[in-house]
Amino acid sequence: MEKNCRGVRKGTWTKEEDTLLRQYIEKYGEGKWHQVPHRAGLNRCRKSCRLRWLNYLRPNIKRGRFSRD
Repeated sequence: MEKNCRGVRKGTWTKEEDTLLRQYIEKYGEGKWHQVPHRAGLNRCRKSCRLRWLNYLRPNIKRGRFSRD
């Protein structure tokens, strides 16, 4: 079970936070999400970091309209 995310920033991510998260992933790769906030210098919980990467920042995410297929 994940620890409570008290005392961490909530809400919209800033460009600076996105950059820090990208740099962390480039250096260490995906995984070990419990280390991400501390190592990347983010005041976010690990779940927030993981979801931000998987749903918004990952380079191979397809965006735009769905095709008929």
